[in-house]
Amino acid sequence: MARRLALDIGATTVTARFRGGHGGSQTVLFDGAPSFPAAVCFDGNGACAGAAALAAGAGDPASYAGSPLTAVLSAQLRYGGVERDPAELLMPVLSLALAHARDLDVQPPESISCVVPLGSMERLRAPMSRAARSLGLPDPSLIPEPVAAVLHATGGRGLPPGGTGVIVDAGGSAMEVTVLRGTESGAPVIVADHSDRTLGGDDVDARILAWLGAFLDRDNPPLAAALRAETNRTLLASLRDEVRRAKEDLARLPETEIAVTTLRGHGTVRLTRADLDRILADWSAGARALLARTLSEAGLPANGSVGCFVIGGGAHVPVLGPALAPIARLTFAHEPLTAAADGALIADDEVLEAIGKMDEAPAGAVGKRGPGAVKPPTMPKVPAMPRMPAMPRIPVKPPTMPKMPSAPASSPFLARTDPVAPLFSPGPPVPDEFVRFWPGVSHIAAEDADGTVWQWGELAMLSLVTKPMPPRPVAGVPGPVAAASSGESFTVIVDAHGGATAWGANESNQLGVAITPAPKDAAVRPVLPATVTDVSCGTSHVLAVTSDGHVLSWGLPLGGRLGNAAPMDIAPQAPRPVTYNVRDIVAVAAGRNHSLALDGSGGLWGWGRDNRGQLGGAAGRGSPYPMRLPTSVPFVTIVAGKDFSLAIDGEGTVWSWGRNDRGQLGLGGPAARDGAGRVHLPAPAIRVFAAQGHAGAILVDGTLVTWGANDHGQLGFPGALRSFSTVPRPVTLPGGATAADAGGGGGYSACLTVDGKIFTWGEAHHGVDGSAARGTGGHVPVQLAGQPRN
Repeated sequence: MARRLALDIGATTVTARFRGGHGGSQTVLFDGAPSFPAAVCFDGNGACAGAAALAAGAGDPASYAGSPLTAVLSAQLRYGGVERDPAELLMPVLSLALAHARDLDVQPPESISCVVPLGSMERLRAPMSRAARSLGLPDPSLIPEPVAAVLHATGGRGLPPGGTGVIVDAGGSAMEVTVLRGTESGAPVIVADHSDRTLGGDDVDARILAWLGAFLDRDNPPLAAALRAETNRTLLASLRDEVRRAKEDLARLPETEIAVTTLRGHGTVRLTRADLDRILADWSAGARALLARTLSEAGLPANGSVGCFVIGGGAHVPVLGPALAPIARLTFAHEPLTAAADGALIADDEVLEAIGKMDEAPAGAVGKRGPGAVKPPTMPKVPAMPRMPAMPRIPVKPPTMPKMPSAPASSPFLARTDPVAPLFSPGPPVPDEFVRFWPGVSHIAAEDADGTVWQWGELAMLSLVTKPMPPRPVAGVPGPVAAASSGESFTVIVDAHGGATAWGANESNQLGVAITPAPKDAAVRPVLPATVTDVSCGTSHVLAVTSDGHVLSWGLPLGGRLGNAAPMDIAPQAPRPVTYNVRDIVAVAAGRNHSLALDGSGGLWGWGRDNRGQLGGAAGRGSPYPMRLPTSVPFVTIVAGKDFSLAIDGEGTVWSWGRNDRGQLGLGGPAARDGAGRVHLPAPAIRVFAAQGHAGAILVDGTLVTWGANDHGQLGFPGALRSFSTVPRPVTLPGGATAADAGGGGGYSACLTVDGKIFTWGEAHHGVDGSAARGTGGHVPVQLAGQPRN
């Protein structure tokens, strides 16, 4: 297979993917980051790009091009007092990408593909070729960004003839919505396309900065004045990075802080999710209108039934999903930075040739683009993988839906119109007793005494608009269950024969099959290279113990959590063995971004990220491959939470290490702990669980104790925003019930009693109480809705 370098040169950043001669693909890293600034600066010694250009440009703004692509398309070519050839602005960018690609393979790429703004191929073809030839590279193939996004979303297959796809590119300099239709040639037709520069990620940053200035005017006038007077490029870039980081924080936290640093002073400003909603209220309305307008022009309904694939840095803006959900069904790129570059990487040569000849003008009555309508950067997304077998579907009468062009089962674009097998059989009574259960982030799976697997709550990652499910049996799951685990919106079970069955979200192939999106109403059976005995689900990856004591892993490899891939590899993986000498394994534990394995002698292995000390060593980058962790005692049980780990030794002592900002280690002390500490409990523990921000243990007498975050009362006593407990406290179960097992999710806890009853408490937004409603929850344990009382 030919070596290929694929670049996405955006308005503000550049990303690249590389495919070696062996066929494997990787993200090109630039000083450890998956992108570099799309900037060029000229001086007496020539030209530089990226971070070096930012630094050089601070001293000579007249020689600095913050966006060479914008400069070329708008014919702004005078830098350093010289009128530049367009190729001169593009060559330093290509050179920097090529230099770092050589870290992956010293051999030069045999082909180059570049993602470019829609409508710019003809203007960029000649300067791109001159820039590439000056570096001894072949002429690059150019791919419009929405087309590259479609290729990525469909695993390189593209849209089938007549199939329709919708791309929402929430980029840095503009938001663009494109409707495409497949053709026999492999190059799609552009049906409709609209963009709005006031909706780009840069505009979001500008709105937040304006709010920040107004806030400082009121609360800290001296710092406000210093900020307005600041001209240092490095400090201003640092502030923009702070704003972008704050946007990402607010996607998972109710509030965050923005550090403001100037040469004259510094300070911090608190930004809440409610603040962001107010700041971006008109931005949200504009994004909604842009999407509705483009769909309408393409003859598609704007009623939430049409599927759209969302890429770009703006995909991380937490208000975007709720803003667009009423208009279309959204599939967000899991790691959107390299989505378009990956599409350019995996396309066949014949497809690239056809795309190079395509007509970029929309087929509908769409206004022409202005010369400066440049497409911005996009941020990471996972490449698709070869298909693996899924369970056959059982035809049932489907719901009535608008008739729309057909798309392959793997397309994330159109509303489902074909018959599918129901995942849940309708309405039998909830059983008197459950024998085991597996709480996930927003749902719970359980097994009754007959070996039937049930589920309730919400598979929230399957769709932005879902409804909590009441307790129902899961169809197509063979019982009895040998082992099982639930992650974020998915569950994997191991049957008595060592096979696996999975259902739920699959944006990172965490179900073990290369179907994107996964069948939302059917379980699937991943093909495993060996029979397995145990399984553990993390946020987006899965670990399983084979019958001969080795470990399989699959899902998202980012951070090295799969134990067999580079830390920055974002291509989802099918089930495959963890590398190196991990053997005689009896148990595994998958966290958010780290993995643990317990061997037969009680020794502990770990891999993945270690940024909070969750692997047990000094907090650092972690390891993409298994390493033996230093332990002073042999363990018998291990669990992994969100950046923290717990274990039980042979005497029933609970040990904890890693993230501790919410008291989740039960130790007190600093916000992170590099070594294991002993959790002081009133009696030995027989079970332990780790949720997202809290944890718990069951003692030998059946008492359940919990500690950590208590925002929603998940510890079993009244909670409040940001409240937590570093001290384990007992949970009072109704009727003095005795706990047999326990677990938790994002903000709730659950307990299975010795008489088979299930109780939940804490957050009830996802219906984990079995009510099929979005409740307010509370700290008092309540029995599963529909389960007969004693």
